[in-house]
Amino acid sequence: MPECIAFLYPFYNTSKTKDEKVKQFGDWFLNVEITHVVQECDAIMLPYNIGYYYKHKQLAHLKTINELSSKHHKLIICATKGDLEVTPNFANYHLYRHGGYASKNKGAHFCYPVFVQDPAANIFNGQLPVPVNKTAKPIIGFCGQAKGGAKKWATDIGRGLYRRMLKWMGKWPYDNETLESTTLKRAHILHLLEKSPLVQTNFIKHTKYRGGVKTKEAKEENTRMFFNNMQQSQYIVCYRGAGNYSVRLYETLATGRIPIIVKSDNLMPLANEIDWHMFPVVEENNIGNIAQTVASFHASLSNEQFIQLQQEARRIWQTYLTYKGFMARWLEKYVQNS
Repeated sequence: MPECIAFLYPFYNTSKTKDEKVKQFGDWFLNVEITHVVQECDAIMLPYNIGYYYKHKQLAHLKTINELSSKHHKLIICATKGDLEVTPNFANYHLYRHGGYASKNKGAHFCYPVFVQDPAANIFNGQLPVPVNKTAKPIIGFCGQAKGGAKKWATDIGRGLYRRMLKWMGKWPYDNETLESTTLKRAHILHLLEKSPLVQTNFIKHTKYRGGVKTKEAKEENTRMFFNNMQQSQYIVCYRGAGNYSVRLYETLATGRIPIIVKSDNLMPLANEIDWHMFPVVEENNIGNIAQTVASFHASLSNEQFIQLQQEARRIWQTYLTYKGFMARWLEKYVQNS
């Protein structure tokens, strides 16, 4: 069920045994009991992502849930996902989202990771790319959509303005994104790195998402190209896409490479548990100095520290950002607060 909230995956998967579910999802769900009686629950959880209710015109259901929450003083746990995210109109809720803006968060929004497949198993035949030794200059990789000119800018801005008009008219339920062309900004970031003598670049730039490929075979080849680019690099540029988050961040960590985290006022998952500043972090207002930032970071590491950081990147993904790892910590949060 693709629109089912991620936190209920083990419960909707009825074709597998308990042991098979534990192997796939972890054992956290064994400590969760689902009840249909509101008075008995610790929290109300929406079974589908918020966008589902707008897509299928079930807003009355959301209204009922909000009324039950207020009447029985229960927290609503809900989620949204993808580039088009929706903030619910609930009085007492926790919203889990991939994107969102830190400056707009009043404390009810939490970032959860995009659960990517393990590249070691799916791309590299069970063998994770070994940590690379430090070179004189940092080798920075990127493979993805990062080309465009005035036409692309006009298309992106025009789409943003149109959606804002629809939202003003009450016909667009999704959250507004920053009115800019993030593809062009990504292209600008890469250009700054390419022209700098402080770093070495390894970029594959497409004019369309995933190179515009359509067939299954072409998509598989494109995926291999994407991860081979990571394998052949040390650092990977991780900047937002259409939504205010980077799937590439999780793919980079899973591959055991060092992310260059270019901030965009974005929320970060498990920010109280993961020290994201162990990696090079570039604030949006300092993009002009990105090459110097990465070069200085690289120079500060010994070869041993450089190798350990790659290993730590992979460990962080396995421990915190896989489905099993994240959900174990997610449950702890509510057990501790119950």
